[in-house]
Amino acid sequence: MAQIVFGFGLSHSPMLGTDPEQWYLRALEDMNFPDHPFRGHVYQYEELVALRREERVAEQLGSVVWHERHRRSQRQLDLLRNRISEMKLDVLVVFGDDQHEVFREDITPAFLVYTGDTVLNKAVDAERLKEVPPGVAAAAESYHPAALDVEYPGAPELAYHIVVELMGAGFDVAVSEHMPADSRGERSIPHAFGFVYHRVLDDLRVTPNLATVPVFINTFFPPNRPSTRRVLDFGKAIGQAIRSWPSRKRVGIAASGGFSHFVIDEDLDRRLLRALAAGDEQALTAEPELECQSGTSEIKNWIAAFGAVSGSGLRFQLLDYVPCYRTPAGTGNANTFGVWVE
Repeated sequence: MAQIVFGFGLSHSPMLGTDPEQWYLRALEDMNFPDHPFRGHVYQYEELVALRREERVAEQLGSVVWHERHRRSQRQLDLLRNRISEMKLDVLVVFGDDQHEVFREDITPAFLVYTGDTVLNKAVDAERLKEVPPGVAAAAESYHPAALDVEYPGAPELAYHIVVELMGAGFDVAVSEHMPADSRGERSIPHAFGFVYHRVLDDLRVTPNLATVPVFINTFFPPNRPSTRRVLDFGKAIGQAIRSWPSRKRVGIAASGGFSHFVIDEDLDRRLLRALAAGDEQALTAEPELECQSGTSEIKNWIAAFGAVSGSGLRFQLLDYVPCYRTPAGTGNANTFGVWVE
C-alpha cells in the first residue's frame, strides 16, 4: 500500500513574492478596504488602528524589520524546497483554496478533487495583471511562470481512488478533470497551488518525477464553507484513502495558505500551532468559525493536512512563524512554515 512519508505547510502571501519596499502597495489597499474581520468582529481600518494601539504594532513596521522578516521567510521557502527534494516523493497531494480565480458565483464546491492527467499553470499575462490590485500584480511571478505556460503531471489513478473512498466515507466531493475556463477562456490552477508548484518546487525542477493531486477546500466564501471539524474529518478520510491505495508510492501532503491575514492575530495563530504540535484535535476544532474569516480561513488547509497525516506516524514541527505587519492596524500576513516528519 502507499505510504504518507512527509507533510508540509506554508503561507503563500503576495508579501512572500515582493520585496519589502513594495509592501506599501498592499498597505494602501488595506487602508481603503471597508471591512476587516478580526476576532469575531468586523472593523474599518481606522477602528483597527485605534483598537491595536496598545499592542504596539507600529514598532514592527519599517524597513529594518521588514527586510529581516522577509529574509527569514525566504530562507524557509528555500529550506522547504530542499527537504521536499530529499524525500524522493512520488506523489504530492496539495490542499489549497480558490479566491474566485477559477470557481465563481455560478458554482463553488465545498470540496473538490482534481483528477486530470496534467495541471496547467499559465504564464504571467501583462493584460490580466491590469485587472488585479497592484500589490497582487507585483507578486505574480511567485505564482506563475514568467514567460511560458507549464504543465505539471497529475496523478489521476490516486485521485480517482481518493474520490471513490471519499464517497464511501460520506463525502459528496466534486471532481474536475480540468480547471473551469475563466472569463478569458483560460484554465490555469489558482495561486494557492501555483505558489507551491512555481516558487517552492521551481516548476518541479527539483522533483522532476513528482505527480500531484490538487484538493480544493472552499475556505473563503459562504454559505458552503466547511467547518473546521468537517475539514479535519475530510483530511482524515483522504489520508485513509491514500494508505489504502494499492501502490508502493511515497506520498507527501501539502497545505497552502494562512496563517492569520489580512489582519494578523498572533494569539490565534499560536494557539493553533500549539494544537498542531500536540496533535490536539479538540483545540483545533474548538475555535469559533468567526475566527476563520477572510485569509485566516486558509488555516483550514493546514487542519486538513493534519488530518491526512494522522495515523502515519508523523508529527508536526514548526519551522518558523514570521508575522509581517504592514500597517499600524495590524494588517499583513503571518507567514508560517512547518513540516510533518517522523
